[in-house]
Amino acid sequence: MKKVVLIAVLFSMVTLSAKAQWFDFSQNAYDATVGVNLGMVGYHMGNSQAEKNLAGFGFGVSASLVGFYADFIYQNPEHRWDRKVTQAQYDDHTALAINVGYKVPVLPWLNIIPLIGYSNETTGKTLGNSIGVDTESHSIYHDYNVEHRYNHFNYGVGLSVKPIKWLEIGGVCSASAIYGNVSVNLMKFKD
Repeated sequence: MKKVVLIAVLFSMVTLSAKAQWFDFSQNAYDATVGVNLGMVGYHMGNSQAEKNLAGFGFGVSASLVGFYADFIYQNPEHRWDRKVTQAQYDDHTALAINVGYKVPVLPWLNIIPLIGYSNETTGKTLGNSIGVDTESHSIYHDYNVEHRYNHFNYGVGLSVKPIKWLEIGGVCSASAIYGNVSVNLMKFKD
């Protein structure tokens, strides 16, 4: 019985989507989005165990214009902004990923984005006994000294869904990061 219901639901989804225009690249002419990325960055399928343990929470931005897509996500050293210091130094790391791609509009509400890019991970020490003051933000920070740097070619795929005409929700899975994205399509506000 479950198989019959599943097949019926899948069949109805395909028939509803069959009425939509598939791969309509003219939709990209009305594409101008800006968004925010949140997720894990820094995991790379490297050979050494040190490279595999660099993942951490990061944030970034994304933008697309006429179908061309670019994003950036970055993770700060974990202990750089600590106010309560319990050690003289901490093992720490940073990571970033930069990707570019082109949105392929599979359906009017669904885009697939093949991505290529660059990723960088560093390991080092955050010095708890070294304090600096940022005069612009009036905050204190600790120095981070890089010991090792790993640079990689990044590749992956993104998926974005448009639940309403001016909002896109998506995700990216690449060789060095997995993160979600919420974007606003600025061109759709003038309609």
